[in-house]
Amino acid sequence: EQVIFCAGRLWDEAKNVGTVCTVARELPWPVVLAGDCMAPGGRKIQLPNVRCLGKVAGDDIPAWFGRAAIYAHPARYEPFGLSVLEAAASGCALVLGDIPSLRENWDEAALFVNPGDCRQIRNAIQRLIEDPGLRGRISEKARMKAQSYSIRTAAELYHEAYSSLLRQ
Repeated sequence: EQVIFCAGRLWDEAKNVGTVCTVARELPWPVVLAGDCMAPGGRKIQLPNVRCLGKVAGDDIPAWFGRAAIYAHPARYEPFGLSVLEAAASGCALVLGDIPSLRENWDEAALFVNPGDCRQIRNAIQRLIEDPGLRGRISEKARMKAQSYSIRTAAELYHEAYSSLLRQ
């Protein structure tokens, strides 16, 4: 659907959801957020210009990934990005923060943006909205890459690594 989706700890500045909220008013599609708006310590964060679902049951998240055409995750810090993997596996086109861990895992399968540049984030999302062909190519590359992150593949790679160590 014509929806931009974000998920995670919405209060966590490392996830950088605030920049998506800032640009949401300039986008023709709605932005929907899923996650806790209550920071540790009880501070409730304000998320203007978006539809905030709050905490969503684990079974409902895949449905949102399946509905959204675009997943925005302009993170400043992210060790791996499980939500990105879920979005990619569901066929979302990805707009990701240009940080080493996300670049390493999703290079050529996402549009990368400077996490601190609202204009760049808006432009990347707008580009995917305006170009369905690009959106389709990016989402397909992300979906294919997500398939490579299977439990079976991880187990085989661990087995190879440990076997190599044992041979030495």
